[in-house]
Parts: sequence; structure tokens; C-alpha cells
Amino acid sequence: MKHLILMHGRSIKPAQKALEEMSKQAMEAGLRRAGHQAKADALKNGDIRFSTAYYGDINNAILAGKSKKTAEKLTAKDPEHGNSPCLDAAFLKEGFDRTVARPRFDKATYDGVLEEADDNRLLDEAADVASLLGALFTAGLLNAAMISSATADLYAYLVSHDVGSEIRSRLNAILMPAMLAGDEICLLTHSMGCIVAYDVLWKYAHMSEYVPLLKERKSAVSLWLTFGCPLGETGVQQKLLDGRYTDLKEKYPRRQIVDWLNIFAEDDFVAHVEKISPIYRRLVKDNDLRAISDGKIYNCWTYTDFHSGRLVSNPHDMYGYLMNEKLAGQVGKWLS
Repeated sequence: MKHLILMHGRSIKPAQKALEEMSKQAMEAGLRRAGHQAKADALKNGDIRFSTAYYGDINNAILAGKSKKTAEKLTAKDPEHGNSPCLDAAFLKEGFDRTVARPRFDKATYDGVLEEADDNRLLDEAADVASLLGALFTAGLLNAAMISSATADLYAYLVSHDVGSEIRSRLNAILMPAMLAGDEICLLTHSMGCIVAYDVLWKYAHMSEYVPLLKERKSAVSLWLTFGCPLGETGVQQKLLDGRYTDLKEKYPRRQIVDWLNIFAEDDFVAHVEKISPIYRRLVKDNDLRAISDGKIYNCWTYTDFHSGRLVSNPHDMYGYLMNEKLAGQVGKWLS
């Protein structure tokens, strides 16, 4: 069975079911925009399996604990996770409806977005992410003053064993059974989810406790599609699970993926190092990966800011990526 497995990124999230449903709808819209009507119908009707490795409850708790302003946004409850506070999906629906109505996600449309909305490249979140990545690279990670509430969840994943282990377990709980069942898997990972997926796949390749299971598996990941991906950042690479090793035999998620496609959006402040294929081409050279490539798109997501009420663009948004016809077109090609 074709199986799409999505792992979202950092920042506060709506309830698990709401995130999964909106992600699925965004992918359906992208497939239709790319001309894959039959595939969109199959996804909508459940003929293509769609699963989400959700850890939004962990993000929400970390970020709410760091910022009262953030906690004020968590006005809904997530029944899948003990009614823990989460973002109201209605807040996202406004941006979702506006963005999905755009007929094309091209440069002309994106230029129009920048004219009508505040440019997120100039807002605090972009600066916060840049500060964290810079702190990672310069080994200033222990300087707490540089770590803002906006990046506390990513920071916790990279430095806390317990937080990292719990988040990785969310993906493993879906990915490993799918592999053992022989599903044909397209792993879709956004932002921080790319880091988590890399670490999980690295563990499969190098940790002895996975050897018995992987001998029984019937499939690897057919396509790993990363988007809004920070794996090109040197500071991030140093904090991956294989970052401590100098022996190349102990690095990289070897023999876990058939093809790796990385998609980056113009002005995405997390995918600052846009092209990752030159960085990880060793996997192809060593025959651990068939192909790795990069592609550029335009993310035309806009939303109304919770506090200011102003229209804001976000070229890093996950739903905007999934709606894009070029990204979804690659998924449609894989589904065919």
C-alpha cells in the first residue's frame, strides 16, 4: 500500500486530529493544482494511507512554559493528549482558506503576497531562528540569553535527551510498523521534523537494537521528501545524533532511503542553506542512496497575526508547502 507519513515541524500546533486533517487537505489541494485529480480523490477517499507523526503536544508545553504570550494562543484542548492546551484550528483555517484559494504558487503570486502582507523575513521569528542556528554554529548554545521562546522547542530537542527521545518515538511508532508491513513509504518531513527523521533513520542504520527488526522489514523509505529543511546548517549537523562521530562509516542514515528530494521555498528563514544535495552526496557515492536532489518553490501562505491583527506572510509554513503544485506534483509522480 502507498503510505504517506508526515512529520511536522517546530512551533505551537493545533490538536493532533486537526493538524492531520488540515495537512491531508493541503496535500489534496496541491495534488489537484498539479493536475493529479485522481490521486487527490484517492487520498481523500482513504485509498492512499496518510499518517502523521505528531509531537505538537510536546512543542506546545515547552513553548507555553517559556512565554506567557505564547500560552495565550493555546485556547483549545487536544483530546488525544489528555486535553492538553493547543492552538485553536480556527486560527489556522483563516490562513488556510485564503492561501488554498490562490490558483498558482509561482513568483508572480509570491510577489503579490509580499505586497499585501507583512514580510515575515523582517519579523522576530526569523531573527530568533537565525540566532539559534548561529548559537549552535558558534558553540554559544549554553548562552541562555540567545535562546528565545520562539525556538525553545527546537533547542530542547537538540540538547535534552528525554525530549529528543520522546519526539523520536512518535515517528518510530509509525515508521517502523509501516516498514515491517511492506508499505511503499513517502516520508514527508517539515522543518524540525527533518532533524527528527534524520536521527531516527540514523538509529535504524547504526544502533544494534534495530538489527533484528530491520532484518524482518519488507521495505525502506521509497522517497524522503524534506521541505523547509535545516539539515544544511553546520550548527544543526553538529547536534545530530551522528554529529559526534568523525568516522564516515558511523555517519549518515545509510541504506534507509531509496531517493531523497529536498524542496526549499524562496525566503524560507529555516531552510537558510537551501541546497543539501552537495552536503549529503556521500550517501549516493557509497551506494546507500540512489539519488538526492533539490528543488525551489514559492510558498504563498498568509495569515492574520494573533496579537497584531495584521496580515503576515510565512514562506516557511507547512500547509503552504503542501499546497504548492511543484511539491505536490512530486508526490503525485511518486504515487504513479
